[in-house]
Formats: sequence, structure tokens, C-alpha cells
Amino acid sequence: MAASVKRGYVVFRLWDEKQGLSEATWNFHSLDELYGLCLQSGSALLVDRIVIEGSDDEETPKSLTLIFQSISAGMHLQDYPGQL
Repeated sequence: MAASVKRGYVVFRLWDEKQGLSEATWNFHSLDELYGLCLQSGSALLVDRIVIEGSDDEETPKSLTLIFQSISAGMHLQDYPGQL
């Protein structure tokens, strides 16, 4: 049997002065949904990690986790000309 994806979800982080750091999780069912979740304009939620769960060719459960690190939620490329 071929490797297959069973489910995927995005873990967001949110900082609140009163409540501190919290996490929220949203499932996605397609790359389009994942893309939309990661590009939410004006959201205070920051993508922390993306988790994709499934199985390999031998039907052994596998999990792939992509982790992100944010320096500043307010940084815009136009504020730093010539730097990426």
C-alpha cells in the first residue's frame, strides 16, 4: 500500500497580557485549506507548527511536524529594504 495522509492540523499561538501564551488548533483537509489558515490577514494568531499524520508504505503510523519561529508579528519586508 502507498503512503497516505490521515489528517493534518495547524497549531497557532496567541499572546494575551492577561491570559499569557495560549494555543489553538485547527484541522485542515487540503493544501488550499492549509494555505488559507496560514495566511489569515490581520489575525493575532501566529503559526507555531503544522502537523501531518498518516502512514508509510507498510501502514506504520507516521507524523511529520513543521515548526516555525516568529521574531515579530509586526515586521514587514518593506520596513527592511534589501534584506530578506
